[in-house]
Amino acid sequence: MMKRVIATLLLTLAALASLAQNARPGDRPGAVPPPARYTVNFESRHGESFSVFIDGELQNRMPQTRVIVNNINGSTHEVIVVLKRPAEKAATLALRPGEPNVTVAVNYDRRLERLYLYTPEHNRPQDDVLAQWRNRKPAQDQPAVAPAPGQPPVPPAEPAVRVSTDDEVDSMVVRMKQQSFDSDRLALGKVIVASANLTAAHIARLAKTIDFSQTQVEFLKYAYAYCIDKPNYHQAVEVLTFSSDKKKVLDYIATQR
Repeated sequence: MMKRVIATLLLTLAALASLAQNARPGDRPGAVPPPARYTVNFESRHGESFSVFIDGELQNRMPQTRVIVNNINGSTHEVIVVLKRPAEKAATLALRPGEPNVTVAVNYDRRLERLYLYTPEHNRPQDDVLAQWRNRKPAQDQPAVAPAPGQPPVPPAEPAVRVSTDDEVDSMVVRMKQQSFDSDRLALGKVIVASANLTAAHIARLAKTIDFSQTQVEFLKYAYAYCIDKPNYHQAVEVLTFSSDKKKVLDYIATQR
């Protein structure tokens, strides 16, 4: 009887050992499974070509109507899609993959001249932001300032603009320098200045990352509209080497006033 019990125990232990050897690493007790990786498909809805930046890194050298990015981890990534034609537009999206294959639809609305990014979890983020802005509380919620006798009412103070910090600008400069070509730096630079609150000195630092003067001129013309201290824009123009290029930018600025 004892021999039969011992034999049964030995057979059981042998079976358990065999199962442990054949088990996958993630199935073993206490084992850490390998991190999940995802594939993101960017697809144009109307056949326009575009470029994709993920965390500041360009994913496709030439603009395409479909871009597939493999081996993406499950953390949150900053996605920038830049459309070259029919109009130079850009859109951003905070993307955190939630399934093995994620599709991001790139949709350019010709009527509104706006670029939208769609995912199953994130639908028209720009419209959400726009709705929040339109539904913001009116200015009368601020404390009223009593006017002096015989003087017109004092309007509520405008909210202060949060200027990008030096550390944030340092990060922008690094991202610009990581691009291999001036055309890529120009595309990324336009997205940066349109989405941040930059001074003329900040814009000058970004312009210095661009190699060719013609591309610098195009960037400085574009960035002028977004500069928060336009009277100091001469600091950015001084980045240019040739006086003829400086004149091009200054002449353009004169038409914007």
